[in-house]
Amino acid sequence: MIEQFYNRFFSSDKELVAFIKGITGIVPTKIKFYKQVFNHRSIFAQPELNNERLELLGDSILDACVCDYLYKKYPYKGEGFITLLRSKVVNRKQLNELGERIGLMTKLKYHKRQIGSTTKDMAGNTFEALVGALYLDAGFDPTKKFIQKRVLSQLLDIDEILATEIDFKSKLYQFAQRESKVLEFTLHEQSKKGNRNYFVMHIMINGEFVAAGEGFNKKNAEQNAAHNAIQVLGKDVVLGTNHAEKSS
Repeated sequence: MIEQFYNRFFSSDKELVAFIKGITGIVPTKIKFYKQVFNHRSIFAQPELNNERLELLGDSILDACVCDYLYKKYPYKGEGFITLLRSKVVNRKQLNELGERIGLMTKLKYHKRQIGSTTKDMAGNTFEALVGALYLDAGFDPTKKFIQKRVLSQLLDIDEILATEIDFKSKLYQFAQRESKVLEFTLHEQSKKGNRNYFVMHIMINGEFVAAGEGFNKKNAEQNAAHNAIQVLGKDVVLGTNHAEKSS
């Protein structure tokens, strides 16, 4: 606690301390790890000085925390669903965008001539290194809290990632058209969660309720409802597997 107080107000690295606290909500104790986060191997060739070891460690910690979050968020989904969604959450594109958004590239030290234009993954790699540093400094539980409460709940939209990856709504419409059924999406409820609008959508087929879905916008709520409807109706039935087998 005393070391954190000193680092925050009196250390020569207090600007870095404030930067890390602004991102993670945690005041660093062992500043050396966070300095290493921003040392790219193009300038710092020694493994003990650059951020590659931290990146490797952070990748494993991030993967475990994301898997834990998805396991609890989707208690009735199978292993395949969780594995697929985890891969979409922690892929290069998501991590690079996240690293850019929270300003990590403004602190990264790298040799521009040596790197050239191949900087596209550096922001994501630096974010993983930050996770590794946070783990070494604060331990697993504070790191898990940062990833789950700040990153996954505030900075990334899991429902949006899921909806973008698989268009469940289109799949359901194709099923309804193929089976000559009347498909309707209806707004059941609109409320507030914090400062954000929150929607509950219902799916009706031939006038009968099939499933509901929730989200922070209508599109996500509809996608979640469609995904739930596919589970209720049967994935093989909706996606046409059984239909194709009967036709062959």
